[in-house]
Amino acid sequence: MTRAVLAALLIAACGRPAPRVPAPIVQREIEQAETAERARRHDEARVHYQRAVASAKDPTSIAFARREYGETLMSWGEYPEAIAQLEGVIAVDPAHVASWNDLGLLHHNQGNDTRALEALDRAKALAPRDWRPRRNLAVLRWKRGDRAGALAEYRAMLELDLPDRLRPKVVWAIAELTRPPPPAGSPPVDPPAE
Repeated sequence: MTRAVLAALLIAACGRPAPRVPAPIVQREIEQAETAERARRHDEARVHYQRAVASAKDPTSIAFARREYGETLMSWGEYPEAIAQLEGVIAVDPAHVASWNDLGLLHHNQGNDTRALEALDRAKALAPRDWRPRRNLAVLRWKRGDRAGALAEYRAMLELDLPDRLRPKVVWAIAELTRPPPPAGSPPVDPPAE
């Protein structure tokens, strides 16, 4: 390489923004929270998660702290607070696909399918090659009786890189959805479980 090429590469490399990482204090609090959580000291973990959220001042730190706390709250079954934390993530990072997807699941769990569909549609729009939002949309639409919407999602999933265990379930779902709907009063066929 010539000196000019090396100089251009060095200038380009120096001009790039530094990788976004959470503030060290936020990382430490999350590490302590996870350590407490593994030891099943949930109250202690909660304190560290809350400190991480309170210490987070920049968008990267806020998204990181709230995401970690939100995931834990989901595992604890504290869905309204998990929703609040994940909404805090998307407030600073509107393109955070996993948070949109999880918000969809949480809203459905709380009985708000309108918001669930909106969140899952947003996750799908942000990551059209990710099968998870599509699967969740398909299942939710099927449960709501929107067979055509569920069928469209399952068909689109066949074009994606799916885990081996999932592809046969998608094929089965498509076969079920292309059959005539069961007569009124008969037990419904449930969507495949993941």
